Amino acid sequence: MWIHPTPQDLAEHHEARVAQLRREIHARGPQAESERPLRRWVGRQLVRAGERLAADPSLRPARSH
Repeated sequence: MWIHPTPQDLAEHHEARVAQLRREIHARGPQAESERPLRRWVGRQLVRAGERLAADPSLRPARSH
């Protein structure tokens, strides 16, 4: 038989869920910091590749005069 939760039950469940999510977020903190330099390097490489492609005259659209 299913019993409807009371507002107090819902509040307790919500507080427990928020606490669990905060623990998970903060537990990943130092690991995420170590990944940032790699992510920045990859991002810079993508930007550089895009700049090279944008500067390539053979990739510009043909226009009729």
